[in-house]
Amino acid sequence: MMTTTKIIKKMATKMSADIATFPDPRQREAIVTELLHGVVKTSSNLLDSSQLASWRDLTHKEQMRVATSLLVGLEENSFLLAETVIREKTVTHSVKNILLSVRVLELRNVGAEVFPAPGTVDQWGGGGGGSSVGGGNWIRLEREALMENSEGGLVRLVLVAFDRLEEILQVEAPNATRLINSKVISASLGKGRHIQLSDPVTICLRHIRTDNVTNPVCVFWDYTMSSWSEEGCRVESTNLTHTICKCDHLTNFAILMDVQATYLPPNHARALQVITYIGCIISVVCLILAIITFQLFRGLKSDRTTIHKNLCVCLLVAEVLFLAGIGQTDQAILCGVVAGLLHFFFLCAFAWMFLEGFQLYVMLIEVFEAEKSRIRWYYLFAYGAPLIIVAISCFIDPYSYGTDRYCWLRADNFFIFSFVGPVIAVILANLVFLSMAIYMMCRHANASVSMKSKEHSRLASARAWLRGAIVLVFLLGLTWTFGLLYLNEESVFMAYIFTVLNSLQGLFIFVFHCVQNEKVQKEYRKMLRRQPWLVKCLGCVGEASVSTSGSGSGSGSGSGKERRSSLYTGSNGNPSSHTHTHSHAHADAHGTSVGTHPLPPAPHQVYPAAGLELWGLRRGSGPRGRHSPLHPSPPPAPPAQHSQVRYNNMGSAS
Repeated sequence: MMTTTKIIKKMATKMSADIATFPDPRQREAIVTELLHGVVKTSSNLLDSSQLASWRDLTHKEQMRVATSLLVGLEENSFLLAETVIREKTVTHSVKNILLSVRVLELRNVGAEVFPAPGTVDQWGGGGGGSSVGGGNWIRLEREALMENSEGGLVRLVLVAFDRLEEILQVEAPNATRLINSKVISASLGKGRHIQLSDPVTICLRHIRTDNVTNPVCVFWDYTMSSWSEEGCRVESTNLTHTICKCDHLTNFAILMDVQATYLPPNHARALQVITYIGCIISVVCLILAIITFQLFRGLKSDRTTIHKNLCVCLLVAEVLFLAGIGQTDQAILCGVVAGLLHFFFLCAFAWMFLEGFQLYVMLIEVFEAEKSRIRWYYLFAYGAPLIIVAISCFIDPYSYGTDRYCWLRADNFFIFSFVGPVIAVILANLVFLSMAIYMMCRHANASVSMKSKEHSRLASARAWLRGAIVLVFLLGLTWTFGLLYLNEESVFMAYIFTVLNSLQGLFIFVFHCVQNEKVQKEYRKMLRRQPWLVKCLGCVGEASVSTSGSGSGSGSGSGKERRSSLYTGSNGNPSSHTHTHSHAHADAHGTSVGTHPLPPAPHQVYPAAGLELWGLRRGSGPRGRHSPLHPSPPPAPPAQHSQVRYNNMGSAS
């Protein structure tokens, strides 16, 4: 493609020297006309949709250079014909993607020139191999501007309209999505001359897109910079479908517009914002509690809790960055930095989630082997791989970090797949690991009888971990699945689902890995037992609640001891499920009761049943059924003095 455009430029230079050897002006004109027709057809083929993939293989800068070379070569060949013609004449070439008109005008016949010519737009606007660029686009040059640029009594004018050239000459703008939203139309009064006009040229361009586009800007193609510029052009008027421009010079013109994403209705936008901030704050609090739990309790030190802790840290940093920086779009550099950090920490979170599944699989593999710590390799992978991905992405396209609405990755140019690709890979890999873990647990279920107690404990721990890991994979997977669907459809339903699921991540991790984890619960109990002020505080609350309950349900004349004992018995005196006054009955061989011995009364201290029972601090409700060391159990009842009956192993009296 680059070679073809260079050949087109060289052909004009070579032909300019060769035609001087032809003495007949008509022969020279015929040869140059044929040459121009071939150049126009070749240029049209380069702009065809079948060649779009070849254009995309080039970098953006290379695309701009090749397109500039094509425009210059086409203009030089057109002016070669205009200089060969020695009388008033109009030569028109209409092919699939290019409509070209070479006009040589005598001064006495010069008037305002309009291209495409009135009455011929329909001929160029439809099928039959004609060009599709005519309808709705036109350019008008005033008589005064033409007269000022005459030469030898003639005005030589080249006018070109392009189809599909706007797809190639698109722009790259930081923190915003801008596009060329019209066909490209060109006018020239001299080869290679940047001519200033005393009377501006008028260009009317039809918008290709009419939905979600704003801020039209009239621009021209700067051959020197190989980029669009708005110098010397202004918007005269605009509406939904067309924009009229005024420019004080001639070259290739187009309309540059901002693409506006589909906005949610204001009421839904406010509701989603409230849900997002409340959910993120809850998530941040839960993540902080989880990090404190995993860091402070020495009994939780392991590769597993290290993975949990780092997952929480990455999500916490990402959530804080999201709350503080997602809307900093007015500062381009800051917005790009925030987007890059969000990209990195979310990838780190998914890397640690991958290690959750991997470590679970390793834990089951090593049930019968010595467990080895791999935490150093885990750190290297979980932070190194995301860093490499972000660095490569930033090197390829740094301007895609940050958009005009959010400080996140651009989704309109496939840059978002630098995040989506690794996420999909992690989710699929975790599903494989979890499936293998389920299979191995089912396989070892039949052999559980012959296992040692330590192996039993590890399998039980693995089951709880497996349950949490499965829910985590599906929660994060569903969150970003709905996020991608929202980017594709931008529906209100998808927005709500994504926002709610994204807000639940921190809460879920705290509930499944802390609150419902038996080992963590034991550490919480130990901590509470070492804080007597907290136990006393709970006891004061319990006494107040019991006093209120006793005064409402009793006769009002009971003693304090009776009211305190009512905490362990019903208000009617019947023992409840928490009673500590047991009756031991001894029966003789015939089943006759021979005596009962009640236990001594409960200790004087009273604690709230609901609060202390939750952490196993009530008397008799310690971990694994042991009595709490804070409040030892009452002494056993004395044996009956008048009767002792022994039972054999079969349950009969001996």
